[in-house]
Amino acid sequence: MRSHKTGRSGGQAQQENFDIIQTTFGLLKRGNFRYSASYLILLITLSFAPFSSVLATQTEARPFVHHKTYILPSGKKVAVTFQERPCNKRECGEADAGTWGTDGGVPRFVSDTFLVFINDRQFLIPEKFYRDLTNTHSVSVSEQKGRVLIELKGGDAAGAYTGRFLLGGMCGFERKICGEICSEIWERSIWYNSFAYDSDPLCKSGID
Repeated sequence: MRSHKTGRSGGQAQQENFDIIQTTFGLLKRGNFRYSASYLILLITLSFAPFSSVLATQTEARPFVHHKTYILPSGKKVAVTFQERPCNKRECGEADAGTWGTDGGVPRFVSDTFLVFINDRQFLIPEKFYRDLTNTHSVSVSEQKGRVLIELKGGDAAGAYTGRFLLGGMCGFERKICGEICSEIWERSIWYNSFAYDSDPLCKSGID
């Protein structure tokens, strides 16, 4: 749950700083001081103080949300929705080797939704294959030998990861986890959609 902070608003802080500037001018006049460069720098610093705090608030990290429909060269229409949410209280513990996107500490966000539709037909990706991803910042979709490839990137520096989901028709997928520059595979998983095998005659040899 997000906490609500109380205190001065940016407008109140700005008004207070203007009052300080006006008071400073009055003191300078009464003391017959000359407006030297140092006094001007002081006044400029005071006048811009509230804007820096507002900028910091605006750039505060937020959960990643992605919703886009892609038209691939083969003509396939692929719609992807991926979104994070803040961790609930006591939901997220210290990150371990099985959490991708952070270099230790407690993750701020948890991946909550990963929906894929190919030509308006949902492609199932079980929750356990994306709940271990955090701090995601980009999603891209392409094709590889006729198969849909969804690539997720997240984290930064030592905590950066790339997650590649290579979809095999509706029969299953292969997931690979690697670094920001994917030169070495850290983890590889294959999932078979057992429900599709009963209804799709093309599901004969794994995800191919």
